[in-house]
Amino acid sequence: MKTVFLVVALIPLLLKTCLSPDEASDRVRLAEVGGESIYLDEALNGMPDGLSSQDSTNYVQEYLNSRINDILVYQMAVRNIPESKEMEQMVENYRRSLMRYEYQQRVLNERFKAEVNEDELKQYYEAHKNRFTADKDLVKGIFLKVPTNAPNISGLKKWLSEPDTRNMQQIERYSVQYASVFNYFMEQWTPLTDIVGSVPDLAAKGADLTKGRRTVEVTDETFTYLLYVSEGVAKGETAPFDYAKPMVVNVMLNARKTAFIKQFETDLKNKAAEDGRLTLYNKPT
Repeated sequence: MKTVFLVVALIPLLLKTCLSPDEASDRVRLAEVGGESIYLDEALNGMPDGLSSQDSTNYVQEYLNSRINDILVYQMAVRNIPESKEMEQMVENYRRSLMRYEYQQRVLNERFKAEVNEDELKQYYEAHKNRFTADKDLVKGIFLKVPTNAPNISGLKKWLSEPDTRNMQQIERYSVQYASVFNYFMEQWTPLTDIVGSVPDLAAKGADLTKGRRTVEVTDETFTYLLYVSEGVAKGETAPFDYAKPMVVNVMLNARKTAFIKQFETDLKNKAAEDGRLTLYNKPT
């Protein structure tokens, strides 16, 4: 059903191309370049779902243009670059490299356990802190945006300066009634720009807002913006573990994958030597 819909949607494009059925199959041929055919189903295989009729047409047209250019350039290259042992060796080296990579990925998928527990992550982080720096100014805290004419803003600022359990209840009740924005991020390291990016006067303070516990107020004609920072880390400083954790996981898993592949290759070599498939001559000392 999807293919029928797409063919209907692509009728304007198909009418502009030398559309012809493939005599040996039911495939729809869009073009033929130097004896090489380009088929509609090849384009449809990579097409994202949900495209409009016009976007589908544009996608297939771009695919067709790309394939035509690729074929023409390749055919010209074949005619102008003579066959040589060097070229054959390059092709063979690429093929071997591709086959090797694909097999290694299959082995990793089947045998490698991509698991790292929390203690291992923390140990690695503590031992390599200098490798994990904050790529942005980070903060924990509370952000509020309230109309300038809202009542008792002075009380709100007082509660915000000491956001214990009791004062947080007051802040939350106040926010429900008056705040346009109430953002609580006391438990999560958050890029400063995500919080104050829409408030130029706050954003301009930049890394200064990461220096210790503080409450900052900015007011314009319409709103009062209040930012309470409980903790902060400036860009370039060591990233906190919670923020760096995805990076730590990635680094650890990559290191383990590399070690796994090296061990796999060593085991293959040892097995080949045991089976008599590997013989070393003039072994280096």
